[in-house]
Amino acid sequence: CTCDALLQEWGIAGTFDFLYLPRSARGRSTLGYAFINFFTPAQASAFVAQWESRRFVHLPHHRGLSITLAHRQGLQANVVELQGKPAREMRSRRCEVVIIKNGRQVPLSKA
Repeated sequence: CTCDALLQEWGIAGTFDFLYLPRSARGRSTLGYAFINFFTPAQASAFVAQWESRRFVHLPHHRGLSITLAHRQGLQANVVELQGKPAREMRSRRCEVVIIKNGRQVPLSKA
């Protein structure tokens, strides 16, 4: 599973500014969860209403999504958290991060 696959299936372009898909220690698989920061609470609520308990089309054997509110909220808080992780760890795990600023995707180092 990749960020691109999630974005394609979810169809949430233009509603978020942060998506983080953590991976296992060796980077071979995802950890089974992702972090998304939507622009508005209404967009987050709409996502929950549409996706709670649903299964992915490309992963039909997996259980349905369980969506919860994260402790950390907001683009800047999420960016600070990721920037605090050692760069070596992020590279070795091949973690995927999508950050949108001014309508364009930017790398974590520019966020």
